[in-house]
Amino acid sequence: MASTLERSFVKGIVWEGFSFIITFIAIYLFYGNLGQSLLFTFWFTLIKIILFFAHERIWKEIKWGKYHIDGVKISSKKAK
Repeated sequence: MASTLERSFVKGIVWEGFSFIITFIAIYLFYGNLGQSLLFTFWFTLIKIILFFAHERIWKEIKWGKYHIDGVKISSKKAK
């Protein structure tokens, strides 16, 4: 079963929403400053999104562990 781009996008937004809230609460409890906590959490979330995007693009090119839809394994080794 494959997922649509829209489903993956919504899952990512929901995950980052949870992550944002948890990070904000942790930073707020540590610093006690609402503005500083929001600013830190915003930048931290933005950096995580950029790094995750780069991570996904790199892994997209790695053939290890991938299968075609018909169940045939994709090999990273070239046939002789």
